[in-house]
Amino acid sequence: MEEERGFYKLEVGDKKSVMIHGVHLLNKNYRLHISEKDTYTYPVDGWTYFDTFSEACTFFNVNEEEHREDVFPSEEEIIEI
Repeated sequence: MEEERGFYKLEVGDKKSVMIHGVHLLNKNYRLHISEKDTYTYPVDGWTYFDTFSEACTFFNVNEEEHREDVFPSEEEIIEI
């Protein structure tokens, strides 16, 4: 899916790990933009580019179903927040 393309990072916590997704990331030390994805040497501060969420989950060895709602919440979940 088009919206799944982007940079992914896995933040590992003591109780739960969280997958983060973005297409344009700004940091004081770097800038990552999806249009320049082929110019970076990965990982960049833990971020790696993937065409799909499934590829990212395979790379980070996490369960896709457990992380999908965190990364791509449904409209109902967004409204509830």
